[in-house]
Amino acid sequence: MRLKKQDQQESPFPKIGAPATRALEAAGYSRLEQLTKVSEAELGQLHGMGPKALDILRETLKEKGLSFKTGEAGDAPKKKKGSPVSRTDKVNEFLENLSHPLKAEVEAVRSIIKGVNKNINEEIKWRAPSFNYKGEYLVTFNLWEEKRIHLVFHNPQISKVKSKILEGDYKDRRMAYFADMKDVKAKKPMLEKALKDLIKLQKENL
Repeated sequence: MRLKKQDQQESPFPKIGAPATRALEAAGYSRLEQLTKVSEAELGQLHGMGPKALDILRETLKEKGLSFKTGEAGDAPKKKKGSPVSRTDKVNEFLENLSHPLKAEVEAVRSIIKGVNKNINEEIKWRAPSFNYKGEYLVTFNLWEEKRIHLVFHNPQISKVKSKILEGDYKDRRMAYFADMKDVKAKKPMLEKALKDLIKLQKENL
């Protein structure tokens, strides 16, 4: 994914790897000192944040006389919720500034997702368009790939959805890929059905 020059800045964090750095930026962290307001368990929930990155951040904070927020014993990390309202304005602005060889395909897939249910909201997460249903995340683009469109379904119910479009065997994630516009059109019915099935499962578990 290539963004305009103003989006390309030197990272304020130590060398923890690109996925972990993107995870912090996508979560809204721009300074190391901000990490003193969040627990290690909560940071560990970020997609792309691994044990090694957490170790480096912990040691870097320690060198500065700082530390992660201390959680109470037995505390579970708060589950992050999607925006309760659509941030279409932010998504439009993001896509206007996006330079991607498959930008037209991104727009087409976005349109398909939004058309599945009027209650699907969109926002920017992980520096890409993300979609949720009544606050529960459904799917988010991974725009760091430029040779194909990559969707990440991240929802506790996704493992129960049976579809040929879904790949992977993760606990609460599945992937979907689109090579070009022809592939997007061919897989549209499967994408729509997968989302409808996921929303149905989500409703049953509310």
